[in-house]
Amino acid sequence: MRKRHEQYLLEVTALPTAAGLEDRVVAWGKQWAQQHKRKVTLRADRLGNLVIKRKGARSATPLFFTAHLDHPAFAVTEVEDAGRTIRAAFRGGVQDAYFSEGTRVAAYPADGPRITGQLVSLDRPRGKQGDQLVTARFSRKNKVQPGDLMTWALPESKICKGRLHCPACDDLAAVAAAVSAYERLLAKPRGLGDVRLLFTRAEEVGFIGAIGATKTGIIPKRSTLVCLENSKSFAESPIGGGPIIRLGDRLSTFDPELNAKLVVLAEGLAKKDKAFKFQRKLMPGGACEATAFRALGYLSTCLCLPLGNYHNMNEATGRIAPETIAVDDYHHLIDLLEAAGRKLHATDAEGDLVKRLDALFERRRGLVE
Repeated sequence: MRKRHEQYLLEVTALPTAAGLEDRVVAWGKQWAQQHKRKVTLRADRLGNLVIKRKGARSATPLFFTAHLDHPAFAVTEVEDAGRTIRAAFRGGVQDAYFSEGTRVAAYPADGPRITGQLVSLDRPRGKQGDQLVTARFSRKNKVQPGDLMTWALPESKICKGRLHCPACDDLAAVAAAVSAYERLLAKPRGLGDVRLLFTRAEEVGFIGAIGATKTGIIPKRSTLVCLENSKSFAESPIGGGPIIRLGDRLSTFDPELNAKLVVLAEGLAKKDKAFKFQRKLMPGGACEATAFRALGYLSTCLCLPLGNYHNMNEATGRIAPETIAVDDYHHLIDLLEAAGRKLHATDAEGDLVKRLDALFERRRGLVE
């Protein structure tokens, strides 16, 4: 399965997407579900969030693996001169310095091939929704229309020397990891509980899809949510150090008992496989959907991949660049997700800790008695 899961990774991370314009990734997810239609059902709520569920599984307390379908990019707002001049709103968090004149962009008309151009200005003020406004110039006429998608013009996804370099790891690598782990769970369903996938929209502009999913009824109130992310790597959370059990983000901390259970599962994998790595970090460089779900009353935490060139910002060069992750981190995330799908609800991290504390006391109680 390893090669197939890497193929998923290459396919999904090459897809252009933006908040509210996730159609191409949605289509990929629907195609995957169609290929597994004997085993799964797919449901969309009125906001376009997707849930994939194993047929026959039923529980008031399901476990969800969640990932968002968007990445920071542009929505076309105005077109002039037969498409040679395009104005667009950028949806997502990228610093102003990266919108420099001459930066290459790519537009994706609904009816026609991708075309490339360049930014000519960063316009002020921001739009009504808080999106950054830009003007781009294209050398030839085209079929781009308002509402179409525009992204940075970056090379196609590729794996080189153990690293994935792609237009959008965040959060499309997590989408690929979720379906890969689910595929493994489906291959051996005996004893498997009610594990589902939730793919949300418009995370990059304030968790809009995730918040909406709590209102549409597509996730039961007593659900457990393991949110998947790609988070900015720091020296203490290196790329290649393994997937990260995220204790919190810049806004909140996550459920400690749920995190402890994931640590127990990760430690078990590490004992069985010396190559397996994982990390346990706060990751305060950004915020993720686990914060939103937890604030709205759900049991939630996050697993993330350490990410290079977060939101395509290469801090060393000051220019837009492909995002990058370690392929081994991706595979180990799949391993951890499979273990969580099979054992998370049955794991008693607190009980294990109590036993360890009692044993420690018995060994050393003579020092104080």
